[in-house]
Amino acid sequence: MKRLRVLLCDDESQMLSLLQSALEPEYSVVGTAEDGQALIAAAQALRPDLVLTDIEMPRMDGIEAVQELRKTLPDCRVIFHTSRTEPEVMAAAFSAGAAGYLIKGSLGALRSGIRTALQHV
Repeated sequence: MKRLRVLLCDDESQMLSLLQSALEPEYSVVGTAEDGQALIAAAQALRPDLVLTDIEMPRMDGIEAVQELRKTLPDCRVIFHTSRTEPEVMAAAFSAGAAGYLIKGSLGALRSGIRTALQHV
């Protein structure tokens, strides 16, 4: 079975390394980005199946980046991975086109949350 190609985006390089280590056994991490503008450029170049992104980032936040990304890569699935728990932020994420919204925490919960979100797309 083909492994999903994943692009990771977070403004903390340590978090990117942790995410990549956690996801590599199950997914093919094709790239990383540290802000919303870099996310758009990397996604257009790499054409991932899935983008896992934070919301709060420099230059362009994750929600704005996903709104832009939907214009050129409408079939790319997006899951937000963030510490933001406010209902209005979650609503904005889904309005932007998110397939899932995961609160930062355990890496085991991250892997199962990704699987669950992708089953409902």
